[in-house]
Amino acid sequence: MTLRARNILLIALAGLLVVTGLSMVVGPFSIASLESRLESNARAALDRREMDWAHVRFRGQEAIVSGAAPNDTAREIALEVVAGSTWSGGSIAGGVTHVVDEITDARTDRGFSFRADVAFRGRVLIRGDATDAAARDAIARFATANFPNGADSDLTLIPGGAPAAEWEEAAKRLLGQLARLERGAIVLSGQQGGLYGDAENPQIARSVANTLQSMPAPFRAASIIIPAGAPAIVNVPDIEACAAVIRAAQGTDALRFETGGVGASPLTEIALRRLGRTFGACPDNARLSVTINIADGGEELARQRAEQVRSLLSGGAEGESRVIVALADDQLQALTFSVSSIEG
Repeated sequence: MTLRARNILLIALAGLLVVTGLSMVVGPFSIASLESRLESNARAALDRREMDWAHVRFRGQEAIVSGAAPNDTAREIALEVVAGSTWSGGSIAGGVTHVVDEITDARTDRGFSFRADVAFRGRVLIRGDATDAAARDAIARFATANFPNGADSDLTLIPGGAPAAEWEEAAKRLLGQLARLERGAIVLSGQQGGLYGDAENPQIARSVANTLQSMPAPFRAASIIIPAGAPAIVNVPDIEACAAVIRAAQGTDALRFETGGVGASPLTEIALRRLGRTFGACPDNARLSVTINIADGGEELARQRAEQVRSLLSGGAEGESRVIVALADDQLQALTFSVSSIEG
């Protein structure tokens, strides 16, 4: 090969390397383009399965899936969906080669959550989460020993995410004070507890309220306790506390309307009036949002029901403007509640 021919060949090879390099950086076969295509396919696949909680990003052809899964089955499905969103043809074919699981448990992320309800001189009903088997069993024994008619406890184990000893002590503190009331309910969600109930006399009401002021760190508890023949004793200092006592006051019965009608069922009417009075004790910057399902009976019926709900709530709530009632067609329950800050 002549010197001229060799030079021409070297120049051609150099040019090919430059073009190849540019295509790998900015062309349709570049790493950035490949990651974008794989991510687009994965997101579309997750959207088709209505997995809004799942997030995906790519490092080359390696998928990294994150988000808070509602349960273990949802986690497994999300990983499978991403893995199959683009053919797994390896490095040459440009598919998904590996899936990294960075998914967390939504139940752990939100903090352990449980509630207990007791009727007049009745058994206590305990439902929700427990940190471990020892805490679950200890709470069941504690409730059985402290409530005169025993306990019905069904706590689901969700290990991790909170110190078991402190959580167990906080749960027992709330249960112990609930046992001193005539009727009522407690909730413990994350680090915020709430108690709503009736006391036999003002002395018991004050004692219960004072005891809940010293919860084991980092937990705290809000309370509304109504003694017989006396004004309620209220400790609801902020928005989180308001949300906790609202949940406690709501009770366990499903809130519902009369079939095909505007009016709330008798038990729901009682619950709504109670929720209105409870919200009246919340801070002035709290907002109570209520959502009415329009799937059952159509939009016009939902509007009429919304007015009925607003009327029942505002009968006890101070400041009707802080109660917001809206319609929605994407929920299973007849009506739901949430508490937020007016400033937020």
